[in-house]
Amino acid sequence: MIATKPIRTASGHPVLQSTYSGDITVDEARQFIDLVKPGSQFDHHGHLVLGTMLDVSTEVRKVLSAQKPQDPDNPVPVALVVPSAMMRMIVSLAMRASGNPNTDFFKDEASALLFLDSAMAEYERKRR
Repeated sequence: MIATKPIRTASGHPVLQSTYSGDITVDEARQFIDLVKPGSQFDHHGHLVLGTMLDVSTEVRKVLSAQKPQDPDNPVPVALVVPSAMMRMIVSLAMRASGNPNTDFFKDEASALLFLDSAMAEYERKRR
């Protein structure tokens, strides 16, 4: 299951917080992509990914990695808070396939938000 909500960093940068619980279905992955694709409601938002994903199937990894950044030289920052080392490894493979080098992994939300605050400032500076 994926629950999303818009939040702001300490400096006010827009971020879409996504909380994952249990297995992620292909339909949920597609719904998420629809929220963040170019021209969508949350286009140009950073991503804060939280949760306890139990499994990420090959099909889900394909859906998530198919969304390429609009500007490969300035992709939207993504911070993933994944407590499990095994899941960090699995999700890392999907994120690398997506072509977004502006992604980092964290054990806690506070560290992830610090990263996003700084990374979103740079992202927005490069967009201008």
